[in-house]
Amino acid sequence: MIKKVAIVEDDRGLREQLAQILGAARDVRFVGACVSGEEALDRIRVMQPDVVLMDIKLPGMSGIECVAHLKKALPSLQILMLTVYEDSERIFRALKAGADGYLVKSSPPEVLLEASVMRAVAR
Repeated sequence: MIKKVAIVEDDRGLREQLAQILGAARDVRFVGACVSGEEALDRIRVMQPDVVLMDIKLPGMSGIECVAHLKKALPSLQILMLTVYEDSERIFRALKAGADGYLVKSSPPEVLLEASVMRAVAR
């Protein structure tokens, strides 16, 4: 079963790299990207992803705040936080807000794909 994945990431280069990785996967359909939490709140419902890869630190509304809003509106949506931080406090706050897990941005592409597909399958 193909899983739909969206990205919320403000760094253009990383966003494009993630989109390329997801677009090349056979078990994943990349459905779109947002550059901010505010944009994600407007567009995620329309994109209808199974999984969202969410940057933990976004300009304006943080990824953590965005997770809380999205989970309230779409409780079955699976959200994996993308972070350069291995800061347990920030990760704990994201999980407490409703995130389903996290990935460190330096993770290899195969880890990213496996986590996206497996997270959606686990629902």
